[in-house]
Amino acid sequence: MGWEVSEGGVPMTKNQSLITWTVINLTEWGIKPFCYINPNKGAQCQIELPVTVYKTPDSVSISTVNHTEPMKEGQQYELQCDVHDVAPVQNLTVKWYKNQTLLHQTNFSDTENKTLVNKTVTLLIRPDRADDGAQYWCEAELDLGAEGPQPPPKKSSEPLNITVHYISISFVNHSGTVIVGKQYELQCIIQNVDPSKSVVVRWYKLSQTNSTDANMTLVSNSSKLQISPSKTDDGAQYWCEVERTPPVSSERLNITVHYISIRFVNHSGAVIVGKQYELQCIIQNVDPSKSVVVRWYKLSQTNSTDANTTSVSNSSKLQISPSKTDDGAQYWCEAGTPPVLSERLNITVHYKPIINKNKLPSTVPVFRGYPEVLVCEADGNPKPTISWSLGANDKKDSEKLNITESTPENVSCTANNSVGSDIRHVKVILKEDYLPLIAGLIAVIVAFISVIFIFILSIYYKTAKMGHYNLKNAKPSAQNGNIAQNGKHNTIPMKKLSQSSILA
Repeated sequence: MGWEVSEGGVPMTKNQSLITWTVINLTEWGIKPFCYINPNKGAQCQIELPVTVYKTPDSVSISTVNHTEPMKEGQQYELQCDVHDVAPVQNLTVKWYKNQTLLHQTNFSDTENKTLVNKTVTLLIRPDRADDGAQYWCEAELDLGAEGPQPPPKKSSEPLNITVHYISISFVNHSGTVIVGKQYELQCIIQNVDPSKSVVVRWYKLSQTNSTDANMTLVSNSSKLQISPSKTDDGAQYWCEVERTPPVSSERLNITVHYISIRFVNHSGAVIVGKQYELQCIIQNVDPSKSVVVRWYKLSQTNSTDANTTSVSNSSKLQISPSKTDDGAQYWCEAGTPPVLSERLNITVHYKPIINKNKLPSTVPVFRGYPEVLVCEADGNPKPTISWSLGANDKKDSEKLNITESTPENVSCTANNSVGSDIRHVKVILKEDYLPLIAGLIAVIVAFISVIFIFILSIYYKTAKMGHYNLKNAKPSAQNGNIAQNGKHNTIPMKKLSQSSILA
């Protein structure tokens, strides 16, 4: 028996049951040793000894492909692992690790090549902010089976520390849900950017109602953003973006808005006087494990300042039965600590018309020949329409009705709106006007009396002021020289003349 092999062969040896093949340094990669036996009788018997010649790699290295700067979050990069002088390649496994986590491994199917080879393996990564400072490394392992060395020989690269350029968004001094109407500040944190480069930051908002990126809104160009959320902002997304090529964006921050809304239960629109309605206070995005005290408030239109608000209930629902004076009133609810207020619900109260009977009596006297206007006024909400009915087919849509001699004796005014109607029946009494006749008669009497008075006055004047005078036997008065009227006590004034005056 003996060994037939290209290196360290053992010649035929007789009378031996065991011979050993020994080599000090094996350099032939595809060696195939055979052990053979030549029996005394029969043909030669031989068997091949499977031999695997292996070599661990001289070096294993890791690098990035065509990139040297910090990586940008969300972009794809390629890592490369170079394994030099390793054999046999079909027993080689290249493993990729991030920190201590196995990411991927590559095996080779080249079974024909037994010699030393260099192998390059790549890995695509898309780092995020959690990868900032992470270590990537690769490892070459020769798995030579159960009969090979245990554990299998390995060689690892030096770790590749990666720096990720990313943007994060967060609230300043706040976390969790936000409250309607309060002020909050968002900040855009930019990591691993060269401080010598100016950075332009843009803020974007995408509301839940317009949930496609085509509807996003540019809201600011600064590193911080002030927001005062409304209830429509519940579920909205905010993010910031740094102007680069391509731009680097932060993650999207979904905000949850804690708000309170108020609404009618099974009703919308105006309310009607005297009917029962139910208001409901709806509290959104509150921890259900917490008990919440709800308070209701009312502000009437007549007391239109908040100092006159009235606390009306402490439950999540409120029963109301509005009156006319509640038209324009405001209701709102409040819950939580600190309190969160709902919007104010302005109510419009509708009520049926009521005709003003003081301005429209049931009986109206009208003198023939004189114009008269009847006015029908009504209070109602919505504003009522006014019409006059003068008969079966005679209707006038107006607040005023002009009374003429042809106006029927019985007319009616109707005020109507969406809630109801009111009617007022009026009786028109047409009277004759005797005033001109009386005035004429009085004028005749006055004229007649005036004539009689003038006649009497003239007679008196003639008898009292125009008498006859007789100077016969007249004697001057001893006192003043006047001559008394004959038969009268009144004297006639006389002037005594001298003789010279008479002659002249």
